[in-house]
Amino acid sequence: MKKKIFMLALMISFILPAYADTVLFMKPVTKEIEKSDANKIVKNLESVVASKLNIVSYKDVSKAKLKKFGKCGMKAECWSENASDEDFQYVLLSLVSMNEDEEVIVRLVLINIEDEDVVDDNKKTYDDVDSVTEKVLFSQQIKRLSVYDDIKGGKKSKNDKEVDKRTKKLEEERKKRERELERQREEEERLEKERRKKQRMEEERQRREEEEEIARLEKERARRESEKKKEQASKKQSLKDNAKKLEKARELVLEMCTEGKYNAAIKAITSEKVSNLRCECEEDAKILALKTQLLNFNRTREQILKGIEVKNSSLILDNIEAAKALDNEIVEGGTEFSQKVDQYAATGWLARGKEMEKANKYVEANEAFEKCVEIDPEKTECSDWLNSKDKIVKAIYDKASVTKNFNPTKAKELLRSILKIVTAENEYYKKAEQDLQQLEY
Repeated sequence: MKKKIFMLALMISFILPAYADTVLFMKPVTKEIEKSDANKIVKNLESVVASKLNIVSYKDVSKAKLKKFGKCGMKAECWSENASDEDFQYVLLSLVSMNEDEEVIVRLVLINIEDEDVVDDNKKTYDDVDSVTEKVLFSQQIKRLSVYDDIKGGKKSKNDKEVDKRTKKLEEERKKRERELERQREEEERLEKERRKKQRMEEERQRREEEEEIARLEKERARRESEKKKEQASKKQSLKDNAKKLEKARELVLEMCTEGKYNAAIKAITSEKVSNLRCECEEDAKILALKTQLLNFNRTREQILKGIEVKNSSLILDNIEAAKALDNEIVEGGTEFSQKVDQYAATGWLARGKEMEKANKYVEANEAFEKCVEIDPEKTECSDWLNSKDKIVKAIYDKASVTKNFNPTKAKELLRSILKIVTAENEYYKKAEQDLQQLEY
């Protein structure tokens, strides 16, 4: 039974877009949130919207049009004036922001271009970045997305009406499951709030105990200080001397870092001579922070270099931003590493492109090579791949033609990848589109 429902839902997902109006998913606006966190949320959000609507992504719109559309904002009349001749009838705007409590707010605004009307404007607040997953977005935003169910057009045949009946039945089952999931989610939220409340109370108790202990220790320290004034005078002078030595050592290590001599810098700052110095002042913290940053940076940098050596994109790309941030923390403006970071990143995307191509994931490969060229236009291996896309598309089409008789699912994946990496003007785009229709019907 589950298999029949799944096949029916799959068939419907291919039939409905032929009758659905198209929605432009504009590039989301982000505010007061880390770029990496925002990108992850935007990716999840687009996935949820794409599962519900027939969309045109901002990634597929030219920069000139995006610039023109970007001036419209929520002004429905502006959209009607500037986008009435486009192949989409609605536009979906989104804002991803973070408030002072580090809660994430996702706002969606749907505009009917022809009617010059704001169809829907809603927002949802999430506890933190990690909670804004694709699953949660789908579960919570899908209720609001139900207002978009009327975004449809075109005449339907008798068979289509029969499909609509089955679709309605599936939709009712889906809503039933969603309501159950919502009840479970609310219960989980309630339990989580109770847990957090208990945790805050425990933390507050521990804080009070710590404050009382600190106060007691401070009182004891003051008593002892009054008894050891002479000893402290000598110690104070020694600490001053140590502070100067630590400052000089730190400056020397920073100079080594600036010159790219990371191993020598680590050896110097972790030496017994420096480790045994204490001044009980700000220099202690600076040395400790520098040592931690330098060790972390060097480990991350080594992972990147290892990734370049073995051509592993994950080792490069997963560590590049962390290494860059640590590098800027060590020396303002960055060390020698910052001058090469774009080259490393481009190499990482080149490796990612080759990995995706080898795995027959051509859409991901295309995105990787485009990012590679965007970062380093002189990376000929990436530009050559993009420039030879006609040959690549032909090879994909040939592979799909061979596999469609014994593995239609794989063939459809290959044909869809053609539609995503080339424009409709390409001859294989039209062939792939025709073959897909035959396979799906």
